[in-house]
Amino acid sequence: MGIYISGMEMPKNEPLLVKINPDGSVSTTARNGYKKYEAIPVPPHGRLIDADDLANSITGAIYHSDLLDAPTVIPAEEAQP
Repeated sequence: MGIYISGMEMPKNEPLLVKINPDGSVSTTARNGYKKYEAIPVPPHGRLIDADDLANSITGAIYHSDLLDAPTVIPAEEAQP
């Protein structure tokens, strides 16, 4: 299982210390101040695609190959034993 931190972006210039609490609250301290986020559990899944982008790119009938060729946003993750 993984987590998604809603609203957080990858740091660009320096490492960022992230604290994730058992209740899902996330806090960071950066030069521009203290920020709060929410961690959302992501269960094991197949690859995740941007379905909105796929829907907007289709002009006619949808084919199986359209789904297979859709860009992956988050790679598949298998369940841990």
